[in-house]
Amino acid sequence: MLRLLQSNQPAAWVVVPLTAALLWGISAMGVRGTVPDGEEFLAFAGILASSRILHLTHLESKMRTRPTSIPGWCFVLWALPLLAGSPARLWWSGFFVLAALRHALRLPEDETGRNHALFWMGVHLGLSGVVWLPLTIWSILLPLGCLGLRPFRPAETLSLALGMGASWGFSMAVPWLLQFPLPMSEPWTGLLTEDWRVLLPWIPVGCAGWLFRQRSLARATARQRSARQLTQWMSAAGLGIAALGWSGWIGPQGATLSLFGGGLFCAWTVGWCFPPRRKGTRWVPWLLLMLSLAATVWPWASAQ
Repeated sequence: MLRLLQSNQPAAWVVVPLTAALLWGISAMGVRGTVPDGEEFLAFAGILASSRILHLTHLESKMRTRPTSIPGWCFVLWALPLLAGSPARLWWSGFFVLAALRHALRLPEDETGRNHALFWMGVHLGLSGVVWLPLTIWSILLPLGCLGLRPFRPAETLSLALGMGASWGFSMAVPWLLQFPLPMSEPWTGLLTEDWRVLLPWIPVGCAGWLFRQRSLARATARQRSARQLTQWMSAAGLGIAALGWSGWIGPQGATLSLFGGGLFCAWTVGWCFPPRRKGTRWVPWLLLMLSLAATVWPWASAQ
């Protein structure tokens, strides 16, 4: 499995949706014994779309000489265990956050093209808040990460603001013209607050990977260093949001909000725990798969 995940061939990404389908099938038909409803199908599609854009972001960022499928795969392993208790709009809102990150990693060092990239980054951040309002927090955190790499010029700040304004303005105008509410902005309280505990074993693994990534900055090129620093910032912010959500400090939706934050953290950290050429590395992906499988089964088996 490790050889497939570390391959940079396009066909190697197939292991990600296959893993997602396996875990989802075990959860729905094997453990719960029920046919998933439309909401769950939409949530599953949102997780797959998010993992795909994570994969494309990793490919295009040039943060590694040989990009892999590991970030998208780790995101799937994190997200699938609590798929049945999470809203579809959470994952589709997260998809737009990841699309904005993709544009942020495309920001060139010279002046040409930055305004265009920042405008579309703003559009996707705005759409994320439209789909599910609590994830608007990333409209602050992602620009802060970009500012840490290089301050925005006035024209660049205006481009980012125009992008956010365009998405919010369009989303408010269309429902008003067609006279229908925007259902995806409604609150959600369906996730059981104690279910997130099955994901806790991922946190020390991700923290170890985050520390391993710090060592890679010393031998990185300037472009690789910028991409790695921004993704490290996003992963640390995701862990912070997950911790706040689990602590209950950000209201009843915090446990649900923490699912995407924790997934973003694991996507950019866990993969650095099994580098090539290390003894025993080939077994780490199997251990992670077993960990995700146990987290998928445990909430439903313990309730019996």
